[in-house]
Amino acid sequence: MPDWVSGYNRKWLATDVIAGLTVAAILVPEGMAYAQVAGVAAEVAFYTIPPALVLYALFGSSRQLVVATSGAIAVLSATIVGSIVGGSSEEYVAYSAALAMFAGVIAVLCGVLKLGRIAQFFSESVLTGFVFGLALVISIKQVPKILGIEPTEGNFFERLWDILGHLGDADRASVVIGVSTIVAMLLIERYADKVPAALVVLIGGIIAGTVFDLAAEGVEMLGKVPSGLAGPAIPDIAAADIGVLIIGGLAITLVAFAEEVGPANEFASKHRYQIDGNQELIGLGAANFGAGLFQGFPVGSSLSTSAANDRAGARSPLSLIVAAFAVVVVALFLTGTLENLPEPTLAAIVIVAISGMMKVPQMKRLWRINRLDFLLAVTALFGVLLFDTLIGLGLAVLLSLGLVVWQASSANLSRLGRKPGSGMFVAIDEYPEAVTVDGLLILRAEAPMFFANASSIRAGVKQAAAASETPLVAVILDLASSFEIDVPGCDSLRELAEDLARDNIQLGLTRVRSSMRKILDDTGVIDAVGADRIFTSNGAAVAAFASNTALAPDPDVVAAEATEALSELADLLDDDAVSQRLRRAIDALDAETERP
Repeated sequence: MPDWVSGYNRKWLATDVIAGLTVAAILVPEGMAYAQVAGVAAEVAFYTIPPALVLYALFGSSRQLVVATSGAIAVLSATIVGSIVGGSSEEYVAYSAALAMFAGVIAVLCGVLKLGRIAQFFSESVLTGFVFGLALVISIKQVPKILGIEPTEGNFFERLWDILGHLGDADRASVVIGVSTIVAMLLIERYADKVPAALVVLIGGIIAGTVFDLAAEGVEMLGKVPSGLAGPAIPDIAAADIGVLIIGGLAITLVAFAEEVGPANEFASKHRYQIDGNQELIGLGAANFGAGLFQGFPVGSSLSTSAANDRAGARSPLSLIVAAFAVVVVALFLTGTLENLPEPTLAAIVIVAISGMMKVPQMKRLWRINRLDFLLAVTALFGVLLFDTLIGLGLAVLLSLGLVVWQASSANLSRLGRKPGSGMFVAIDEYPEAVTVDGLLILRAEAPMFFANASSIRAGVKQAAAASETPLVAVILDLASSFEIDVPGCDSLRELAEDLARDNIQLGLTRVRSSMRKILDDTGVIDAVGADRIFTSNGAAVAAFASNTALAPDPDVVAAEATEALSELADLLDDDAVSQRLRRAIDALDAETERP
């Protein structure tokens, strides 16, 4: 039993029911529209939504997130299934359901194997561009429905060029319906954001289609939507296509999980609870498997619907179960009312719903703050527009991983000194008053040391040692950022110790984790550095190296400096008694210094 069930507060019931009905009011029109984006009939949305909502409510960890039909996942599904099936609609539906089930199994396995951290490897900048591109692709596919013209195939620009060439063939009634729907939704969302705009225009479109007999005016209508729900079934697919479906399922999992983690964490922070990334994968997987089992298509988080769920006061996933029940009621008893729904209305609902995926302010922010992040986002965006969605996804993944490796490979080294009045060692760039020790150079690698950055860290240490203004006895390398280290990293440390030794400089390693000791020993690092030159703290390293005779100050110099300081202090004192005591101490110190 989920934690939220055992800890449910009855005071939440009213707001959860209201939120659930709000979610259903949004999901019915959006779900039918996204079903068409996914390449299946509108009624397949009714098979998809209820099991997805219920299973995520039972297995997910977010209390406000809605996992159901998603524009981004719908277009991914269409791309993957379309690469396999080009024939009958029944076969297409079967492969869409199979893709959802494969995605579900993969996501659950990732959650069980504790792979919830995979979302961290998606650069937010790259994901922004990728999702922006998906939104443009979805939108351009809906424009022919609003114009009342035949759609064409090809990438975004090929579709755009075809649309521009056929503007003169646009059906006036379809354009009026589509444009007025978009304007109405934008006005409702601007001035009455708590009203389900999609439901309002859905009802308005049905009324207009019936009263004005828009079908006779040449407007394409949704037509008869079969009532009822589909039962569970195992899709009939060819064994030769399983490999493609597994790869597609992995793609669905990556995009859906990366898309949902951010909003889920935002809701958790707002309402003061914790999100479990691994449990989120299990919840997402259960939702997809359930949708596929009941002959639906792949699902993901619905960002606009999740926001509406939160605004309506949802306190627990009970709102999703209420929404699922409401969608079932519509599927069983109300589908007949959808027959006179104009297709331009559905297309307009899709365009407005996914407009939130086109994050222009975020793109502007990337341009203003970091041009590299902006370039990565634009590259991912055009990868989707120029090629198909899977290639765009692959490009987004490669860019994200490449960015991680590139940033890690250019690891910085900070010079450390002791912060006055404390035993802490801090970066001198941040604390110029930090105290250094002549003859010692303390450096900290600001990233874990591994094959991609090992050579640059080694070169950076040698360069810093060569640039030292005073002769060095030792270089102390702080490895606190390294939780683990690979063989190339160890080899670089061993070679660094040998390089420094040729210049009569010792190498010390500090804050070395116990988990790293064995590999350091096996690769010869401990032999090269010396077991007594590996320390748990920078303070211990400084104390050990300072005891070296090369660093130890001359006792006669120390005594002379102390005598001089005490004499100056004695001259400044007005108290004769104290001054006389200091003079006696000075004489004693002089006598001790002169003793052979």
